[in-house]
Amino acid sequence: MKNKILFFHPSSELYGADKILVYIMKNFPDDEKNLILRTDGPLIDLVKKECPDVNIHIIPTLPVIAKKNFTPIGIFKFIAAWTTFKKNVNQVVQEAPTIVYLNTLAVVPILCYYKHTKKIVHIHEILKNNNLLHRIINKMAIKKSDALICVSNAVRDNLLEIAPPQEAEKIRLVHNGITFQTQSTESNPVFETDPQKLNFALIGRIKPTHKGQCLLLDAIAKLPFDRLSRCHFYFVGSPVPGQEYMQDEVVAKINDLNLNEKVTIIPFVKEIEQVYQKMDAVIVPSTFEDPFPTTVLEAMFFAKPVIGTQMGGIPEMIQDKETGFLVNKNDADDLAAKISYFIDNQNVINEMGEKGKLYFEKHFSEESFVHRYNKSLKDLVE
Repeated sequence: MKNKILFFHPSSELYGADKILVYIMKNFPDDEKNLILRTDGPLIDLVKKECPDVNIHIIPTLPVIAKKNFTPIGIFKFIAAWTTFKKNVNQVVQEAPTIVYLNTLAVVPILCYYKHTKKIVHIHEILKNNNLLHRIINKMAIKKSDALICVSNAVRDNLLEIAPPQEAEKIRLVHNGITFQTQSTESNPVFETDPQKLNFALIGRIKPTHKGQCLLLDAIAKLPFDRLSRCHFYFVGSPVPGQEYMQDEVVAKINDLNLNEKVTIIPFVKEIEQVYQKMDAVIVPSTFEDPFPTTVLEAMFFAKPVIGTQMGGIPEMIQDKETGFLVNKNDADDLAAKISYFIDNQNVINEMGEKGKLYFEKHFSEESFVHRYNKSLKDLVE
């Protein structure tokens, strides 16, 4: 029997959870699929290319839980969206869905609209339970869904902390997997690098409180001149719209540390494979519980070693001293030491990168993801 699946997603960009959504929808080839987004963006072009059978609907009133909305005006807009959204959905999707699929906890309010429909929540974030709002969101997801797909053990363990015993079986682990269609560099490169230097990349949102741009700058500043002269660092990504001040903070710190000639900020790059092809190593200095950063998977796909923080789901991805290095949280000295090791021992970079590629193919390829995913949801979608 063909399912009628209604997907909800809060973003239209091409960061981690946005990309994973495409793999999820491709995994339902015989079902009728509708995707509800709040805004236009590059994700839509990718969906049209990879999932031409998906009907895309942009509904600006999609109620999304976001920290930036917790202002009097933001709360008012959320309530207004909440009261009109179901009517707006029914206008564009005539038939009732058999499955409602929420991609991230940001759209968890949608669970309240559908009482007699199978509901799946794909969780890409760790909302720590010591925060009252986070705890409410997590409990709502557990109580009102039929299955919760967790992208890492770190995500799953956080939910199990507060899940009643009778609800625990809903919480399922499925590590993400990815692929790229091509590894060829286009004739018009997005930017140039110096092949004589060791090139490092931090790829992700410009959000130093989470992604660690300022922590990495502190580590770079600790490198002696003879090492610093042999490398260059690229911050690839853009701030959340409305939070451009975060990039201003990063730029100011670059100036204060006199690192202008050693650090380059590149805005969000749609052709991200070009970035990885130009890099020697990738740094993921997360300063929060990063659940399962797609950047690590992408780096491994392109055989690049990764230096990542030992927190969240990152230790489930990096084999320390084999495919890269794990560093302590908020430890600029430890991070600088691992960067220095690559600068002084460049012969190990390719070796670690190749080991990472093999580990990726075994555990995080698109094929392995599809196998795990289908096995996990077999009882709900068949």
